[in-house]
Amino acid sequence: MKKVKKILIVVLIFVVTLNVNYLGMMDKTVIVKSDEYKEGNTDNLVLNKILSDNELKAEIPHMFNYASNGNYTNSDHDELNNPNYITNGLYSSEDEDGTTYYYRGNIDNNYIQFGEYEEDYYVYRYNDIDFVTLTSCKFYRQECTENNRILKYKKGTPMYFRIVRINGDGSLRLIYNGIDTNVTDNDIMVGHSAYSMGSGSVYYPKHTGYMYDNGTDNFVKKEVDTWYNNTLGQSNIYDGKVLLGRYCSDSSGYRYDEIINGNVFSSYDRLGQAETNFVKDNAPSFICPDTSESYGGDYRLKVGLITADELVFAGESVGVSVSSYLNPEEDGLDLDYWSMTPSLFRNNRTDGSVFSSSLYSSNVVLNYSMGLRPVINVSTEGMTLTGDGTIDNPYVLEEVQPNNSYKGKVTIEVGSSVDDITAFEEALDLNGVTWTVNDSSIAKIENGKIIGLKNGTTVITGVDANGNTYEIEVTVISNPVTNSALYIGIGLILILILGTGVYITYRIKNVVKNN
Repeated sequence: MKKVKKILIVVLIFVVTLNVNYLGMMDKTVIVKSDEYKEGNTDNLVLNKILSDNELKAEIPHMFNYASNGNYTNSDHDELNNPNYITNGLYSSEDEDGTTYYYRGNIDNNYIQFGEYEEDYYVYRYNDIDFVTLTSCKFYRQECTENNRILKYKKGTPMYFRIVRINGDGSLRLIYNGIDTNVTDNDIMVGHSAYSMGSGSVYYPKHTGYMYDNGTDNFVKKEVDTWYNNTLGQSNIYDGKVLLGRYCSDSSGYRYDEIINGNVFSSYDRLGQAETNFVKDNAPSFICPDTSESYGGDYRLKVGLITADELVFAGESVGVSVSSYLNPEEDGLDLDYWSMTPSLFRNNRTDGSVFSSSLYSSNVVLNYSMGLRPVINVSTEGMTLTGDGTIDNPYVLEEVQPNNSYKGKVTIEVGSSVDDITAFEEALDLNGVTWTVNDSSIAKIENGKIIGLKNGTTVITGVDANGNTYEIEVTVISNPVTNSALYIGIGLILILILGTGVYITYRIKNVVKNN
């Protein structure tokens, strides 16, 4: 009988120890693991908006030998038309940063309002022509004085631009378009100036660059920079959105050309093939042939000018009359303005030339006063577009609340609950979130609490009014108290079975022994 007692005591100690140890783990079974993090929405909402507002069209062979209205010139320099080459809309190409989407032709849905005049804005007006500085006005006419200074725009006057393209990095490339979508000659230009003042009446190839080979700014750059510094550059809001964008003043490929009896730059070979009856196709490029930042290179600037290549992409063509969104001649406007692309140079004379906006006249001598239409590159990060880009409903850049995704993990017991907010940072406001449980037999959300229903793992997702999404991985485990009672019951049954077995064995042995 002593052996029976010993065995029963051992079994009892084992069962009690097992349950005591399990009960000791009760405070460790409710585990909230707040691996909270968020993922920003990286979609370019501005690009998506423009692509949704336009049918993306494909470039066609020999497209750039024609203006966007289908006009072209033959070997006799007669201007003809091919209706198969009328091209208007949104197209794509490549630049240094990826795929760029550009507008072409006489389109009317790329208006955008951006920025405003931070202070009253003054210009120098002579013969109904505006100049940014007194220096540029005096260069035009020596008689210009401070008396020619006038108030052009009052503080708070909005600025309008046209979208030239969406750059490969997702930013917007904009060209100034005045203070209203219905413009006049003086409104669409911020002023006029010579491209270069040279040295007396003598000019050199370097004077065709936006900067000289010693890093000195050309005069036209100084005028454009002055406008920017006195306007957008004064605003913490708008200057912060204007990027150091790419600008190409291409002086590459400088060589002598017998046809024009002078020296030409590589832009002449890319864009001026009408001179050779298109032995080669015109081949505009958004990729600058010269990547250095010395004279004629690929600059990083806050503000610059349009390139001749961009004019050709937009629908202009050398020696051809055309109306495009960059040069709407049909409106009766005199919109000739500087590009920043040198075209040709004849030695030591004043006819060093740069392409103008109207490629019909092609080359403009350096000391001629022409219009200025600044070009800027604007960040689209965290922005969206409202409006439809038309003259009556121009685009406006607006900041958006980024859609974030929050994730967390929680482990709870069957029958217990935890606040949904506990799965994330305590400061996170989850009011107004609509929740969905992937497997409602495992867990549910009720009155802001996650309730465990049975063993298993499921995912609970939610979305709020701002489009933020929430994901909670919920693991439900058995309640340790319930398990403890179960084990005690099993232990008692084992004790009963073992005790009965030992007792029967003991009785049998005693009967045999007595017999």
